[in-house]
Amino acid sequence: MGMSDNIELWHDRHVLGGMDILQARCRTYRYDAHSHDFFVVAAFSAGAQKHRIARTHGIAVPGTVMIIPPGEMHTGESAKRHVGWDYSAFYPSVSSLDQLTDSLFGHSRGSLDFGTTFLIEDVELSAKLLAAAEVAHASCDALKRQEVVLDAFEMLIRRYGRRSSRSLIKPYATAPIQKALDYIMANLTRRLSIKEIAVQAGLSEFHFMRLFKLHTNMTVHQYVTHQRLEAAKPLLAQGASSASVAASVGFYDQSHFTSHFRRTFGLTPRRYATACR
Repeated sequence: MGMSDNIELWHDRHVLGGMDILQARCRTYRYDAHSHDFFVVAAFSAGAQKHRIARTHGIAVPGTVMIIPPGEMHTGESAKRHVGWDYSAFYPSVSSLDQLTDSLFGHSRGSLDFGTTFLIEDVELSAKLLAAAEVAHASCDALKRQEVVLDAFEMLIRRYGRRSSRSLIKPYATAPIQKALDYIMANLTRRLSIKEIAVQAGLSEFHFMRLFKLHTNMTVHQYVTHQRLEAAKPLLAQGASSASVAASVGFYDQSHFTSHFRRTFGLTPRRYATACR
């Protein structure tokens, strides 16, 4: 991360059942391809961010709102060299938004779905999300934080949400890859090898690596590392030390963990833990 970058990421257990929130000024920082098991809702206040979401390419500018469904691979970087972009983002779970949708429209079948238009031009909604992120960052009053975030997400859901019977957690087309993913998650803290995961998938090592990359857009190492980092965040939010968290989620040592955490999220585990509420 460059000296001109400033990334604040924290977990707020009081808002929407608990979620991560981000405020960032990115000049040289870039997001490599990755995905999440939760939504990403972002609003942009300055500059321009070039991105790829699934097979869609776009540029986010002030007044736009980005909605990334769970499981969709995405990247992000400055659209103009050394200009960068400023933005705020929320990372709510599928279940928390489903519950909010139920409270707004009543219980019905299907999950909340925002469709496949990942970037929306909506100046009013963008401003409301940015204001909510600012309150979430600055206010010590949990009730106030809850209120402004819920208000912003109500506008988002009323304007762009719908019920859908399709699964929002992106399916990994083949049974062998799903078996591999299940095995990885069940053994995340162990030192895994390609061979043992391939055996679980019933494939040769070479065939498994190719098929895994095809369906996840990540190498096995990238996927395992990302899942370990996501598993680390709730432990940090609970007050566990970086050293104990590193060991708990399967990293070789604290420095290895810290390096990957900072490269992925733009700040150290300690800064993340300190900011959590």
